Amino acid sequence: MYSRNIPTQIASKFQQIRKSNYLLPVSILLLLLLSLTALIFTQFTVQLYVRMDGESIGTVPDTETLDQLIVTTEEAVGDILGSPFEIEDRLSYSLRIVHVNEAESVNLDSVEQSIFQQIDEIDMHYVVSVDGNPVGYIARRSDLRGAMEARLNQLVDEGVQSAAFLSEVEFEAQYIDLDSKLDPAGIETLVMTLSVETVEQIAYTESIPYAVDVILDDTRLIEDTQILREGTAGKMEILAQITSVDGKEILHTILKTEVLTDSVSEIVLLGTLERPLTASFGEYIWPVAGTVSSGFGPRRVSVGSSNHQGIDIAAPAGTPVHAADGGEVIFSGWNGGFGNLIKIRHDNGHVTYYAHLSSIDVSTGQFVYRGQFIGRVGMTGTASGNHLHFEIRINGVPVDPMLHLP
Repeated sequence: MYSRNIPTQIASKFQQIRKSNYLLPVSILLLLLLSLTALIFTQFTVQLYVRMDGESIGTVPDTETLDQLIVTTEEAVGDILGSPFEIEDRLSYSLRIVHVNEAESVNLDSVEQSIFQQIDEIDMHYVVSVDGNPVGYIARRSDLRGAMEARLNQLVDEGVQSAAFLSEVEFEAQYIDLDSKLDPAGIETLVMTLSVETVEQIAYTESIPYAVDVILDDTRLIEDTQILREGTAGKMEILAQITSVDGKEILHTILKTEVLTDSVSEIVLLGTLERPLTASFGEYIWPVAGTVSSGFGPRRVSVGSSNHQGIDIAAPAGTPVHAADGGEVIFSGWNGGFGNLIKIRHDNGHVTYYAHLSSIDVSTGQFVYRGQFIGRVGMTGTASGNHLHFEIRINGVPVDPMLHLP
């Protein structure tokens, strides 16, 4: 359907020619026609007014442009739906000649957008991408942005100094098939998956380790130490800035420290004297390999005391006997019911006895080391069989050796 709007001055010229009683020369007539043609092309234009389902959706310059727009739109919608789609029957247009001052501006993108909006099978959504990876569709960007802002505000309300998302969230407008299986992204779930960096300040106390002051003593053995004063830890208050990603600390910056109580150093006396080979350890080893045949304390025997002051370790005659700890031999020789006897005094004042020996291999006044060979098992003195009678005396009083042997 065409609408023609002819200017008043052109109509007036034709009226004048019709009313005149004379004929114009051919050259003047041609000149007039050329003028009219030029006037029409400079002052008027042709436009196609397009409707879809009876509703105006814009203008296009010509039918060729409209045909191309129909083809591209049907292809795009068909790709979205996955099946052929036609809109040509839903479109109509009218052709109009209008003055250039009254012509509507042509915006093909707007016309195409209007066509998409009239198609019920599809709708405009936003593809949400996180760090370049698409994660789903949402209808309104404001929903996701609001949820993101709410999460950051919640963190600030909970006491963090600042909070920011590390992930880059982008939106791209797209038409999607409303019946497609691509569900819109669950906004709350999506927001909770985004990495968040938080910064907060915290105050806490921490102990201050005490120093250890060592005093060297060349009269003591190297392993001989004595604590002259116990050390005491101090206390410090710390203000720190904590940077975390998703609750995991990645940076701990100390902003301020204040000492609440000072630490007190520990004073230790440390010996520097090299241990002599024959020095005592204060701990005993078994003097002979064998079996305990008689324990410490009261006992019933056919020969000997009924109050046993040591233990008997049964072993074959000639079995080597060793010093249970380092020290000085204060007796070696025959001693009545003990038979061949060795006594060793140790650095802690203890004295160990080794009795009924078949042979003695150390002499009085000699210093021996722990584990040194000193004699052999026998049954000299009052003894009913080959064994070693072993005693430990503290301040001259016999004690149960089993309490001191490993």
